[in-house]
Amino acid sequence: MTEYHIPVLELVLTMANAVDLVSPAVGGHHKRVTYISSQLARELKLPPRDTFDLVVAAALHDIGAFSVKERVETLEFEIKNPHAHAEMGFLFLKRFQPFLRLADIVRFHHVPWDDGRGTIFNGHVVPPSSHILHLADRIDVASLGGDIGIPNPSGVLDRINRESGRTFNPEAVDAFGAFAEKEYVWLDLGSSNLDRILSDTLSEQLLVLDDEGMLSFAQLLAHLVDFRSRYTSTHTAGVAETARFLAEHVGMDWSHCQRVRLAGYLHDLGKLAVGREILDKEGSLEEREYGLLKAHPYFTRRILETIRDFSDIAVWASAHHERPDGNGYPFHEKCLPIEAKIIAVADVFTAITEDRPYRPAMNLDEAAETLRRMAAKNLLDHTLVKLALTHRRELDDARRAAQAEASDQYAAIMAMAV
Repeated sequence: MTEYHIPVLELVLTMANAVDLVSPAVGGHHKRVTYISSQLARELKLPPRDTFDLVVAAALHDIGAFSVKERVETLEFEIKNPHAHAEMGFLFLKRFQPFLRLADIVRFHHVPWDDGRGTIFNGHVVPPSSHILHLADRIDVASLGGDIGIPNPSGVLDRINRESGRTFNPEAVDAFGAFAEKEYVWLDLGSSNLDRILSDTLSEQLLVLDDEGMLSFAQLLAHLVDFRSRYTSTHTAGVAETARFLAEHVGMDWSHCQRVRLAGYLHDLGKLAVGREILDKEGSLEEREYGLLKAHPYFTRRILETIRDFSDIAVWASAHHERPDGNGYPFHEKCLPIEAKIIAVADVFTAITEDRPYRPAMNLDEAAETLRRMAAKNLLDHTLVKLALTHRRELDDARRAAQAEASDQYAAIMAMAV
């Protein structure tokens, strides 16, 4: 049994950095809301556990907004449909047991206080931290386009005070007033060192997971990426199972196969930085769009590097577009470990046998020919391609079974989100 130690706050802040790359308009929003939430928690003297739950929820609060349009709309002070992305974020987070408390905070983070009636919403009890997060989120939005980074940004405090009682919990508004006139707060929010400031001011908590728990966590992260598009909703499950199958057939033991499987689940994590508009685009990508898409393995590595037990998995997962001839991207590495080569073959095999917006799925014979051509051009490992082709029907059955299960999960989440 393997034990994994996950530095939660560091991980989710790195994820937040990636998510905020979807559009320059939302750059840094998650981190600033996390910082503001921490200041509110301090003024309100929240217990350490409640503070931790609040700031992690703040770092992930808009993960349910999949498209650039949705993300930009969340930056309107009065959002037309504020609860859709919050509900989607809740549906994802609740699937991972240690994040159940965070899930409820995210679910209700746009519920107005409504003179105290906002403690109940649609028959559900709203966690007090949801109202704190709501205020922190709107403080950042009210600051955008103005004097953020300059001491005492004009109008922000007045705007928030006008909404006290109606939109925001007055106690939380009073807490904001207690630090709003402190110059360092606004200078911190505009600082390029906000990551370090957050790390210095917030205590770190490790999430300790066994193999089953780590698999559940990896699936959560994979779903955050895959479920943004029906075309990719089952991709990662297919890659993970294909990679596990190949690892087993090259003679790796069970534990090693499981780590390769984890790498398969996590290989596209960097696509958090890619908007749904790009993933679903049927025509050719523009230069900027293609550049952002090609950067996703880089962000995969940087996100996974924050997990101290993932130094090897970070390399395996992020090298799936590297090539044995060194002409891959984004690191142009030639000497690839076999696990990275397995992920690369699994990624190609899964991608070409599933529908995409720009082309239909290949049948098994067409896929086999594509793999042969790529191996002949030294784009994929010859030995692994030969292994995949030898067992291609078993391999395809395993892929289909894993993707069918993922498809059912996708359908269940989408049904609940309606």
